[in-house]
Amino acid sequence: MDKEKYYMNLPKDLSGSIAKNRFRLELLWGISKIIDEHKANNEYTIIFDFKCDIELHKDDELDFYQIKTKKSGNYNSNNLCKKGKNENNSILGKLYALYSPNYNIKLAIVCNKQLKINNKEIDFPEQCFGDLDQDVLDDVRKKLCTELNLNTVCLDNVFYIFDNMDLLNPEDSIRGKLVKSFVDIKGEEPQNPNALYRLVVDSVKEKASYEFDSGTYEDVVKNKGITRSEFDKMLNAHKKESKNGINETQEYINNLSFAKRRRYNIALGNILETQQSESLRLIKIKIYNYIVEHEDSLDDIESYLKEISKLFDDDFDVEFTDDMKSVQYIMIYYMYASGGIL
Repeated sequence: MDKEKYYMNLPKDLSGSIAKNRFRLELLWGISKIIDEHKANNEYTIIFDFKCDIELHKDDELDFYQIKTKKSGNYNSNNLCKKGKNENNSILGKLYALYSPNYNIKLAIVCNKQLKINNKEIDFPEQCFGDLDQDVLDDVRKKLCTELNLNTVCLDNVFYIFDNMDLLNPEDSIRGKLVKSFVDIKGEEPQNPNALYRLVVDSVKEKASYEFDSGTYEDVVKNKGITRSEFDKMLNAHKKESKNGINETQEYINNLSFAKRRRYNIALGNILETQQSESLRLIKIKIYNYIVEHEDSLDDIESYLKEISKLFDDDFDVEFTDDMKSVQYIMIYYMYASGGIL
């Protein structure tokens, strides 16, 4: 059985709804993982909330990360192997159910509190369960064998990751990491750091929230994953010289009357900050396709704006003002003219 077929046969994460704050932390930790893999020049896909909280897929490797947070106390070998009330599996048991010795699989619990073994906190940022003292190792193996009805358990690829994540303001930490990494990767500051952050977070949130069935591995990657090429496209869209039409739109706005210039600048700022919903993405594609089909007759931007508004004004969500619609039309017009693509 190949790796993809094995993966598709794994049980889905059926834990149901979780606390909003922990869900937010999961997504932000996943974004942090995307950044790390991208900076390492790896080919990757990060899958959100499908078989496990966060998954890293590479050509020869599957990594599963279960994100846990604690306000006080620590996890230890006992409570990690103990089933909670109305739970079918323990924390470690649920994670180990994804393991097979036939594939290169890494399993990890990620927590903001250190692992505590024999009343002593472990200082290492990453602790392999296979390296624990023999008596602890034997006890964990015995409990997992009983819970999962297995004859043997291998803990050499099972880890506890201590990540001192910021529980109060996690967005600030990831936003800073994203901007710094953008500079490291692209060699320049992002054109609009807040808009870049919003794009990445909204894209990840959309993937994590997708609940329809994905029958093939390709569907899972498409609907639940962020690939290297997708993330790179997000970064490129916010390079200062990127062909996104923003600079040209700003030049257009600067030539308007004083009152209209102010309104359109506010509208442009709102567009760059707004959540990029699926409905807006589809509208932008339709506008772009219209420009492609009518390229030869669009030399005059004012005529274009008059015509395009008749066709698409009613398609926007209610929060889009008339000024925001006009600025969106202008951005796509100039993006196409500069050679950009959606």
